[in-house]
Amino acid sequence: MPLRASGERLQRIPRAKPATTGLALLAASLLAAGCSSSSGRNGSANHSPESGKTKLMILALSFPCGLAQGTQQICNGAQHAAASLPGDYKLEIKSGTNFSDNVAFNSLLQTSLELHPAGLIVFPVGPAAQTPVLNKACDAGIKIVTIESSASGVTCLSTFVHPNAVALGASVANWLIAHPPATKDVAIVTQPPGQFASTDDRVKGFKDRVEAAGYNVVATAVTDQSLDKTRSEVTNMMTAHPSISAVFSANGPIGQGTSQALRNNRSVKQLSLDFDPSDIPSIESGELSAVGRQNPFAEGELAVKNLYKVLQDTTVPAVVYSPLESVVDHSNVHTLPTPSASN
Repeated sequence: MPLRASGERLQRIPRAKPATTGLALLAASLLAAGCSSSSGRNGSANHSPESGKTKLMILALSFPCGLAQGTQQICNGAQHAAASLPGDYKLEIKSGTNFSDNVAFNSLLQTSLELHPAGLIVFPVGPAAQTPVLNKACDAGIKIVTIESSASGVTCLSTFVHPNAVALGASVANWLIAHPPATKDVAIVTQPPGQFASTDDRVKGFKDRVEAAGYNVVATAVTDQSLDKTRSEVTNMMTAHPSISAVFSANGPIGQGTSQALRNNRSVKQLSLDFDPSDIPSIESGELSAVGRQNPFAEGELAVKNLYKVLQDTTVPAVVYSPLESVVDHSNVHTLPTPSASN
């Protein structure tokens, strides 16, 4: 994920009524503190008559909400769900600046624990990178929900909310099989294995499906997701393997770098994930062949809804899948439905 410099970010839900002076001052103080806040349906952080204090939920990310359209939608979905919670519940979004900096993210999580939240929603950086600090949260009685990327060894994990990453990768593989390229030699562009379990699952879904259909994965390029690095790795891969007729990029930012490398090579079908409106011109021109589309808004929304259920002592499934929307190609790029909210 290419990152833009940012401190902890605040995203607020628009209110139907103008804010009072007091609420405006509260919003300003929250922004100055570098954290975001969304209250329940009473519009403010009311105190619970039972506990005497606000029940705080924190969504913790190692990157800014505005990193990409998909990450922004995760935050938007979480805030949408938070707006419907009882007034003694409040959601804050804590975000870092660098998705690969585990030291900084663990420090952000540790600081979040000092706010004594009732529950945490966490997008882990790696399978075990946040486990020690999350287990400290467990010891303090804090409920944990993870999203998008799994975490191992968390002793109080309530549920894992994510799109079915294997199915997402397989969805574009199915598109390729239905639209066969010139040869059956294909390639994959991805992050270092083990960095994100969800990315590894996307690759698995694509690879298993195409290989079962008789395709050969002849090369895999590994990138740090910067445009320059991805462009360079893909260019070198194509030079070494000129028989490649389709390239699968494991996420949207990687797809952007791959597009730059393949801009003058329309004989190669380019497949990507995490559809962004900025992909539309590339799909129209044929630069991008197909993009798997998930629903990050519903993912953020489901995370908050399920954490609320846990805090109400309601049993939730160990895994909750957010919906997959469609594969976008030239045939449907102008007729896409708006991603739906969760049920």
